[in-house]
Amino acid sequence: MHFDKPEGEPDTQIAWVSDVAAQMLRRFQMPYVSLCPGASFRGLHDSIVNHLGNEAPSIIVCLHEDHSVAIAHGYAKATGEPMACVLHANIGLLHGMMALYNAWCDRAPMFVLGATGPMDSSQRRPWIDWIHTSADQGGMIRDFVKWDNQPTSPEAMIEAMCRANIITRSAPTAPVYICLDAGLQETSLSTVPDFPDMSRFQAPAPPRPSADLLARAVDLLRNAKRPLILAGRGDISTEAWDARVKLAERLGAVVMTDLRNRAVFPTDHPAHILAPFGHQKIGAAVRDIINEADVILSLEWWDLGTATNRENDSPAPAAKVISATLDPILHNGAHMNYMRLGPVDVPIAASADALVTDLIAALGPGVREPWRQRGERKPHAPDTKPTMVAIARELRAAFDNPDDVSIAVLCRAWPSDIWPFRNPLAYLGRDGGGGLGSGPGIAVGAALGLHTRGRYTVAVVGDGDFCMGASAVWSAARSRIPTLIIVNNNRSYFNDEMHQDAVARRRNRPASNRWIGQRIADPEVNISELAHSQGAVGIGPVTSIEALREAILQGVDILKSGGVCVIDVHVEPGEERGAASTTTKRGA
Repeated sequence: MHFDKPEGEPDTQIAWVSDVAAQMLRRFQMPYVSLCPGASFRGLHDSIVNHLGNEAPSIIVCLHEDHSVAIAHGYAKATGEPMACVLHANIGLLHGMMALYNAWCDRAPMFVLGATGPMDSSQRRPWIDWIHTSADQGGMIRDFVKWDNQPTSPEAMIEAMCRANIITRSAPTAPVYICLDAGLQETSLSTVPDFPDMSRFQAPAPPRPSADLLARAVDLLRNAKRPLILAGRGDISTEAWDARVKLAERLGAVVMTDLRNRAVFPTDHPAHILAPFGHQKIGAAVRDIINEADVILSLEWWDLGTATNRENDSPAPAAKVISATLDPILHNGAHMNYMRLGPVDVPIAASADALVTDLIAALGPGVREPWRQRGERKPHAPDTKPTMVAIARELRAAFDNPDDVSIAVLCRAWPSDIWPFRNPLAYLGRDGGGGLGSGPGIAVGAALGLHTRGRYTVAVVGDGDFCMGASAVWSAARSRIPTLIIVNNNRSYFNDEMHQDAVARRRNRPASNRWIGQRIADPEVNISELAHSQGAVGIGPVTSIEALREAILQGVDILKSGGVCVIDVHVEPGEERGAASTTTKRGA
């Protein structure tokens, strides 16, 4: 890692209000702060550099506020801890709003600082401070952050930052936002305010299920013949991972997971009988299992309503439903990320992982075979040209121990039989809000959090995603954050091609025109040169299996040596969707 070292010794005197904010970040043990510089927080910037010495936190310089937030988002996904980022005035907040919405939908903890021009109009510089001052800046994002505040004194700043730190770390986690008045930041202190004893301002443990609800859940699960666990959001710890496995084995349950969430269960375990969901629709194989289950245990499942409601002409699932989630605490009327409402027989407003632990204790020892067996995977076609299957196969072969790799971002159709997830850091999940351009920044943030923990960070992103977020790679190169990004380049916004195909066919119009306004071609973006221009090693375009193998070996070597590499792999539109499927059968 590389961080700029200020000249001279830090001025340790707490002399300015912005020094108070910097001190609080250090007391929260924030190791990094990502930012794109702006005059509205020049006071805070000076405090981080000349008061703290650009250490604890150290500055990660970004080229766009969207990436400042995405990097903090990736760091939270990798560590389970919030990172600080700073957004410049109303304009920087507007730039970062998409990434903030991603983090909100992904329930990622994040400590976001903003700034506004002086609220005291007599202090505003002509023109620039006026257009960068908002009457209620937090109102721009209030419906997709957990809490916001704009303190008006040093003492209020300490309290607001303490509260924000507690709130963002409390379950369910999500970003918080503190707006700092530029005039207040640059006010000198007559006296140093009292700083709190941080041991007395900690986030509470997640709530546990009540005795009554736990007993009802135990009764249903103990008598279940065909229990199904929908494993959604889960804690990052190995202990929580092992507990989920132990519960599934105790119940003889089958387990399903979703690629929109981080890895929460080993995908090659006998109980994990289908490949992780890769997209919105529930396929026939999944629906059959849901309809056959007699008890469904939902552990922070992303979209329980779709799983448990009647679908088209099929009957509604007959299973009793136990749901552990704290997510409704964050639901509001502005955005519909709460998904479809589903029926629940035992609603438990508690941590899903706490419920798992309590269920294991209440059920007692024992092991049962899953009531369905894993079916045989349909074989993949031989690798004759680059596809997602070929990328997974060559990437896995390039590492001595693939279980030391953390996949920060994935395109759809990842072949989980070739690359199973075997630990909670194997895969970090999608971006939450579906905001294109997030992949590179999230990958860099994940690498920032993982490179000191013996993990290699790899991301597989689409070409549209990379082109929107390419300048995040510069931050990785600038701060020497080891990262490998593979671009699954079909030279198209192909998902939208398929939407246009569907609309044209429904209207009896030529589907052959679906590519117009969709293709990223004529000219094609030179992704390897784009990566090179950001300070990374760019490889490609890769158009053959032999070149793919060589490129991935080179990219992994660069990653292991601490470098940043981007590999441009050309695939044919639609071929990235070609992952093999799995069949299942009833157990004996």
